[in-house]
Amino acid sequence: MQRPIGVTLLALGAGLAGLVQIWRILIFAGIINWTFVGKEVAFNSPQWGQIFWCAILALIWFWEAVGFWNLRGYAWGFGNFIALFTFIWGFFALLFGSSVEAETIPWFLALVIYMYLNYPGVRDHFVKAEMDRLTPEQRVAMEQLAAANQAAAIAMAAPAGTAVPTAAAPAAPAPAPAAPPPPPAAPPPAAPPSDPGPSAG
Repeated sequence: MQRPIGVTLLALGAGLAGLVQIWRILIFAGIINWTFVGKEVAFNSPQWGQIFWCAILALIWFWEAVGFWNLRGYAWGFGNFIALFTFIWGFFALLFGSSVEAETIPWFLALVIYMYLNYPGVRDHFVKAEMDRLTPEQRVAMEQLAAANQAAAIAMAAPAGTAVPTAAAPAAPAPAPAAPPPPPAAPPPAAPPSDPGPSAG
């Protein structure tokens, strides 16, 4: 399976994000301390709420990393969702006091990831990988679904009153040749000549 280098980097990035959440779990559990801008951050007792949400985020990021590594379709869709969510979140953050400078880097990364995932050459790798996992019966069903969707799109785009071209139906088989007529019936046998008998004197 040939994996684009950008998808490999996304898989590694998602795995790194999962490790960051594991590191946060250790901090909220009070196992390790963290120094931020000269101030030590430590907890004397476990913060179970934060631990729970960090664990959920870690599972999501590891799940996404495995999906990118194996070129799974769900990873492609979730990556697009995260990119679009980052855009929307940034705009709402501006409304609630954030600055353009603070949102520039997340917007830029989200734009790059979204455009990269939707580049035809990258997107087709995910499609091909998913198609290769289908059984022959599933592939036939997918092809029939694609043909039906294409026919529906053509029908929707055609103006009213316009005949929509459809695939020609297979020609009916030619009728079987008629049976030859039966031979004529044999004529009935001729009657034997009658005996006239003795004539009167």
